[in-house]
Amino acid sequence: EDVVGNFAFLHKDVLFVSVSIVDAPTEASEVRNRLKKNVAWTKQKLAEYGSDGYRVLVIFGHARPSEKQNEYFSPLVEEVKGLNKPVLYLHANSSGSFQQYTPFDDAENFKAVQLEKRGREAPMRVVVLENGEDGDDTFVFERRDPTMERIEK
Repeated sequence: EDVVGNFAFLHKDVLFVSVSIVDAPTEASEVRNRLKKNVAWTKQKLAEYGSDGYRVLVIFGHARPSEKQNEYFSPLVEEVKGLNKPVLYLHANSSGSFQQYTPFDDAENFKAVQLEKRGREAPMRVVVLENGEDGDDTFVFERRDPTMERIEK
């Protein structure tokens, strides 16, 4: 089942998946429903492209992994641990600054990047290296300094 706002595409052996992950105040039943649909949709896309169809998985989302989105991330982590491929979750942020981290202790291949708060992140290029064996040496982040206009927001 398609989920409004979600999309996926393959480019140069990298599977890109964008998922609408809710972090704003939303009715609990709507959040649960959306997260369940997102899990099914993501698993469908991974199966559709097949594990031999890509070498790296990049996921775009709005929210930092937390207990609120556990119904999405818990099954996703189980799925990606078995991939034995680098995975990057690139997400927005309502406060704080740029941060690279590993959000799940039991999934070392799953890396995450939090962007600068509230749209202040200047355009950034993510380079996916061909010889990377895990997230630490697969992804390179080329960032620009934010403009004064973005800093003053």
